Amino acid sequence: MQKTLLQLYLEHNEKVAHKWSSYLKFYDTIFFNYKQLPINILEIGVQNGGSLEIWTKYFENAIRIVGCDINPDCKNLRFSDPRIRIVIGDSTEEMTKNRILEQASPYHFVIDDGSHKTSDIIKNFALYFPQLAPNGLYLIEDLHCSYWQEFEGGLFYPYASIGFFKKLIDIINYQHWNVKITRNVLLKGFEKLYDIRLENETLGQIHKIEFVNSLCVITKANEHENELGEPVVAGIEATVIPEVKALGGVVSFPDQKENFWSNEPNEELIEEKLAQKLVEKEKEIERIKNSLSWKITKPIRLL
Repeated sequence: MQKTLLQLYLEHNEKVAHKWSSYLKFYDTIFFNYKQLPINILEIGVQNGGSLEIWTKYFENAIRIVGCDINPDCKNLRFSDPRIRIVIGDSTEEMTKNRILEQASPYHFVIDDGSHKTSDIIKNFALYFPQLAPNGLYLIEDLHCSYWQEFEGGLFYPYASIGFFKKLIDIINYQHWNVKITRNVLLKGFEKLYDIRLENETLGQIHKIEFVNSLCVITKANEHENELGEPVVAGIEATVIPEVKALGGVVSFPDQKENFWSNEPNEELIEEKLAQKLVEKEKEIERIKNSLSWKITKPIRLL
């Protein structure tokens, strides 16, 4: 029986590695189908190099395990397993990305355990998600940092890294927007602030997003695999709503071109609209309070 990732960490006596226990338990579930495959792994953030050693034990058939770190001291690390490679440089720079791709391509896992700063996390995603193979996994660790100003974050900061990944949930459901807006319009603020560019084709390959405490995992798949698919209707009797069977489960989705909330990506205008709606509601409440029926029913409301 193969050992769990947690067991491998507890038994490890070589270079120091650091991961939260909840990550290790979760990784056992999402990595299960990949354990015996010939895969390439990129881990951004090497530190002492221990996690790279453990990956070689966990993924016995891995082809290449690449670690990238900005710290030049990492170039002095030596590994007994020839599959491990180290790239020294800023992962958010194009030159470093090219050197990483020289080591292996495509990658099946990308693990961002780097600086944990919002700008670096988002830039890394823009650079390396396109380098994932179909069915590959992109993992971002330690997202608790996105709530701290020391890492360019904050609970209500709209451009924190966690906010970026929340936006991707809407992009998964792009098929149902029913407006003439491209996927990347939703990320316009992030693109401008962090000087990135994500193509609509790339965004269309986001298949699944999973969140657990401090961790986000994004699965990539070919765009046609990410659609809702055809309706499947089973059974013979449909006595309550016969149309379901008669129409073969086909459902018409309403056009949203007249829906302000689906056509206005400008956040300032949205805030203005919300303020306007609030004023309208306050006036409506005041009108009700001044109405004859409200005055007549006052004794009843006091009961």
